[in-house]
Amino acid sequence: MPSVEQLLKLGEVESEPLASARSGKVLITQGNQLIGTYADLCKFRSTDSAYAGWQAHHVFETQDLERMHVDHVAPGRDDQLCVLLPERAHIGRINSVLRRYAPLGMILTPRSLLDAYREAYDLVGDYCGGGELMIKRELVGIVKGTLRAYRLM
Repeated sequence: MPSVEQLLKLGEVESEPLASARSGKVLITQGNQLIGTYADLCKFRSTDSAYAGWQAHHVFETQDLERMHVDHVAPGRDDQLCVLLPERAHIGRINSVLRRYAPLGMILTPRSLLDAYREAYDLVGDYCGGGELMIKRELVGIVKGTLRAYRLM
């Protein structure tokens, strides 16, 4: 089972521990994105009122691990890599685009799934001050790292 750190390395995404995170292990990327497991980001969010209303988004979604037939060797949902996002970026943009380009139940190749994630992450915007291009590069890098970890590309 690949760890958060392994997926970031495979995706060529640089990060370091977030010094202000008092609970859980939270990393900050060069693009100012907060990364960690779902459980760790939820703990962090509950201790920092600046992130009230933000959501932990599975960068490579659990249903896509199932779709690629690797869910049996993947970490549980709470231990999967997530990014902390404002709600409107998560639900209003990413999820709606992913459902349009990669509807549940549709059989996709790893390449076409990667293309769907590219489309979705194109709309995230500069929600954290890291720059739109850097944010997208990191998120797509994590998707690529996940596909590499499971030898799907």
